[in-house]
Amino acid sequence: MLVLGVTGDVGAGKSTVAGLWKNHGASIIDADCIIHEIWKEPRVLKRVEERWGSCVFYHNGSINPSEIASRIFADPKEYEWLCSILHPMVRKEMERRMFALRGWIVAEIPLLFENSVPWWVDYTVYVTASTSTRLSRNVSRGWNEEEIERRERFLMNTEEKQAMADLVIQNEGSLESLGESLLRYAVAFKKMAALCVIQAYSSDEKSLRRAAVRLGASGWASRVEVQPLVNALMQNGRLSMGKRYLLRAYSCEFYWRFVEELLKNEGVNEVELLHVPRLSAALRNDLVEEMNG
Repeated sequence: MLVLGVTGDVGAGKSTVAGLWKNHGASIIDADCIIHEIWKEPRVLKRVEERWGSCVFYHNGSINPSEIASRIFADPKEYEWLCSILHPMVRKEMERRMFALRGWIVAEIPLLFENSVPWWVDYTVYVTASTSTRLSRNVSRGWNEEEIERRERFLMNTEEKQAMADLVIQNEGSLESLGESLLRYAVAFKKMAALCVIQAYSSDEKSLRRAAVRLGASGWASRVEVQPLVNALMQNGRLSMGKRYLLRAYSCEFYWRFVEELLKNEGVNEVELLHVPRLSAALRNDLVEEMNG
């Protein structure tokens, strides 16, 4: 599994980036969509009405986003009060959905760094664009420069967040050029999501070491090692100690059938694949670069 936390400048194209990666097989968890669902919960609506009155609702009882925005973006205390209600609920629901998925997951989180990066995010991505570019792309929303500045006034400095991100995407060009640049990352992220550990066992050290050499040269695995194991067995009521060997290597799930066949051809039949859900971004990068199959 690989979970990307995607955030960025207001109006820079976070959702566009997430959508393009979805086309390449990523599962999407969108914090904004979850917030829309939370705004329908009676307990949330009750607290909002107690705070601001019925003027923040439409006649049908649903929330009026423009009325909410006019309050929270004008007063830091109101902004912090609403965040204290919504954000814990959003993060909890995102985590619940994340655990129901496998593979490559893109979590779109506008306040990724402001609220601290969740422990379940493996790799952070920041999408940025100039103010003029963001203005031209958000005309349909009715956002002018003043509105963008109003929405960003409570956020961390963009340069600071870019420095914290594992990957910064400059979204200044066309949709086509963005798609081409994201495809390169998609290939790497798919491999990162499929990273696993291959373990093979044998009492024949020579055959296992031959298999390790072939596996290391194949491009389907990296950091191949062989180490001795002590195997304790009970035979006829007596403890018998036998020596066995373990081959261990990092690989990708979609190389499994090739790895298994290679090991079987060397007489190694005890093979298993282990999932590795948590790896640092640096280690994932290194492992993917080391594999060229």
